[in-house]
Order: sequence, then C-alpha cells, then structure tokens
Amino acid sequence: MTTTQGTGTHGAVLQDTAADAGSAVVELRNAGKAYGNIRALHGVSLSVHPGKVTCVLGDNGAGKSTLIKIISGLHQHTEGEFLVDAQPVRFSTPREALDKGIATVYQDLAVVPLMPVWRNFFLGSEMTRGPWPLRRLDIEAMKKTADEELRNMGIVLDDLEQPIGTLSGGQRQCVAIARAVYFGARVLILD
Repeated sequence: MTTTQGTGTHGAVLQDTAADAGSAVVELRNAGKAYGNIRALHGVSLSVHPGKVTCVLGDNGAGKSTLIKIISGLHQHTEGEFLVDAQPVRFSTPREALDKGIATVYQDLAVVPLMPVWRNFFLGSEMTRGPWPLRRLDIEAMKKTADEELRNMGIVLDDLEQPIGTLSGGQRQCVAIARAVYFGARVLILD
C-alpha cells in the first residue's frame, strides 16, 4: 500500500501498490473545497483504478466526508482538478456522478423499510413492459433479476418479498451494493 497525504489535513489515502489495471477512472489533483473562508479540504490528490481498492482514512474533521461529497456529486470542488476517465468534470448533482458510473452507498441507507427487498433493489429504476401508454411494471422480471444479482454477489435471501427493514444492516448494505453494481457502477464509494 502507498500513502498519499493531503497538505494541511489529518488524513491519508491508501492505495493498492500492485500494478494499475488501466487508466484511472477517477482522479483528483490538489483538490479542495472551501465554504467561504473555511477550507474544509485542501491539496488532496488520489487516483482510483479499475479493480483496485482505495481507502481514505483520517481524523474527525480531516475532510473525508467532504471528499466523498465532491466525488459523488453532492458538492463541487473549489480548487484543483477532478477528472473522470481523464476528462475534467464538475458534477452538479449525484445523478451526474451516477451517469459517469460513480455510486455511493451510505451507512444510513436510503431504503423504504416496509417495501419488499426486490422493490428497493429497483426503486426509481423499475423494469416495465408493454407499449406506451399501456406500459406496466414487470414485477416477475424485477424479482428474477434482483434474485440473480444478489446471488451473483453471494447474497442468498429466502424471501425477496420480505420488507427490507427486516434484514440486518449488513444485509441491507449488501443489497445496496448489488444494486449499484447492477446499474453500472464502476466506482463504488462506501461511506
């Protein structure tokens, strides 16, 4: 592992030292974020490569959450460069980050506890069938796909009809991770 430390912060970025598996998907160069006169983040550089794990560590107040918010499209950087696939970006929304293949799974997951697992898996991106204007939800396809994708991630649930709120926190996070991968995440941020 290699360590890259940002200037003026109390954090580090740990990166796998094995040979990079291609060009960086995400790269920040001396990135920072200021809120008025307050510098929340300064001089952070990191590269995220396909198939590699990058871990951001730091004290409270070191800027980890701010960094995640920049990469995931919740905030814009105010200094330095932010590149995705070697192209400069400035996300205005998390949707823009998702469109570039960057997904974030937060510790406090955005799930609907009383809805079934399969509904949460497709929430906001439901499969449909039939011609317009008679289009309707393809419930069987969603159940089958959710089950297959969860199994591909090693998650076997007896009943996808059970409310997601009945699963353990770890199981809910696994569902969120499988969902992000299914919908094309190339970079997965776990907060």
